[in-house]
Amino acid sequence: MTRSLLVLALLALAGLGSIVSAPLARAQATIESATVENEYPRQLRFKLTASAPVDIVDVTLNYRIPGRGTSALGKPSEITPAKNLSTEVVVQVNSGSSYIPVGSEFHWQWQIETADGEVTLGPEETFFFMPPGKDWKFVDNDFMVVYYHGDRENLATQYLKSGEDTYQRIGKDLLGVELTQLPVRVILFEDAEELAEARPGRGTTFDAAVTTCGTKVTNDIVLVIPVSCGTPDRTDTLRHEFGHIINEAAGDGPLASLPSWLDEGTAVIAQSTPGNNYTGAFEAAARSNRLIPFAQMVSPSNEAGQVNLFYGQAYAMTLYLIEKGGPEQFAEFFATIKSGTRFDAAIEQIYGLTIPEFEAEFLEAVGAQPSARPTAAPTARPQQQQPTPAPTRPSTSQSNSDDDGIDRVMVAIIGLSVLFALIAVFMYLFSTMLAANRRNAAQDEAGAHEPPDFGDPPA
Repeated sequence: MTRSLLVLALLALAGLGSIVSAPLARAQATIESATVENEYPRQLRFKLTASAPVDIVDVTLNYRIPGRGTSALGKPSEITPAKNLSTEVVVQVNSGSSYIPVGSEFHWQWQIETADGEVTLGPEETFFFMPPGKDWKFVDNDFMVVYYHGDRENLATQYLKSGEDTYQRIGKDLLGVELTQLPVRVILFEDAEELAEARPGRGTTFDAAVTTCGTKVTNDIVLVIPVSCGTPDRTDTLRHEFGHIINEAAGDGPLASLPSWLDEGTAVIAQSTPGNNYTGAFEAAARSNRLIPFAQMVSPSNEAGQVNLFYGQAYAMTLYLIEKGGPEQFAEFFATIKSGTRFDAAIEQIYGLTIPEFEAEFLEAVGAQPSARPTAAPTARPQQQQPTPAPTRPSTSQSNSDDDGIDRVMVAIIGLSVLFALIAVFMYLFSTMLAANRRNAAQDEAGAHEPPDFGDPPA
């Protein structure tokens, strides 16, 4: 009996020891509330209230926007460790350094760390960022959603149908591409003032039609207003901007991208009509031999007076390639660029034309000559030319190159002549010094055999 009691006591002690040696369970933090305050158009304010058995020492906001590769961490500006904590993280959505457009869907969660090293992850929540104070509604199909407010359902449906038509004509029939980042969200604002608040703080001033009527802000969001911009069809702004989304999916890759003329030209083709502003400017420039050199069509013009011409010429250049090789060859051209081939090499590979050959062939087809720029007055400052990203033939004449070569030869001859003259002077001085040394040595030797001269004897 005594032995049994001893065994039981030992077992009890062993159990007590295991209980003492086991680590104490850490209690996780508790999220009391987690909210988002929409301070459109500048920022979003994510607010947190949490508690824990020990001090909360660190808080992080994790957020991402699916499909766009946007993921970030946000930290409070300051935090004082405490068991009960209220804090916030402000996310800039439209500033000089950050732009997240309306129509973006945030996926976010809080991460809380306590003094004992325990990390608590809150549930992932979603927030759809739209201008507040509006009763937003939508119409949609398999790949597009059009958001609107007010009594505009019929109008929103027209935009949705124009998106369907554009996707079929440009995406499927012309470029043979299927969009993967879906849905495409179209935000239909009431007017230009409402649109202006949503546009990036540093919006471009190049495309007058786009900046006043609408704009593509990401690969899945388009902002528009219901007005006509240069064509009778007011949905042409959506067609144009949706065309850019399709172009990006079909032709832009990590190593190469579409030149501006090809991107804009295809977007104009996506419209129901190009509009007389574009075609009229192009036809007038073709008649007067004032078309933009192809080397300058790679990037948008920064001259306000050339906006319509740039779009009209981009449209004509793109249409020429489609008519030359057909939709299949045009789609292959896009796919070749997307695979990583520069557009100038791609056009030679697919169409058998260098850029200068394409330019010459195009000008002949439209009955134009190469652009002739007026000669500046002698007192005028020369106009700064834009850089030429694509390889082109030199525009300067051969005589200028020859003159430069002659100048270099003359400089070399003069330099050699001076060098030889210096060598001759040095040799002359050196030989003179040697001759003087020889004379002095001869005189010293002769003086050693003659008696010293003490002068005349006294009388």
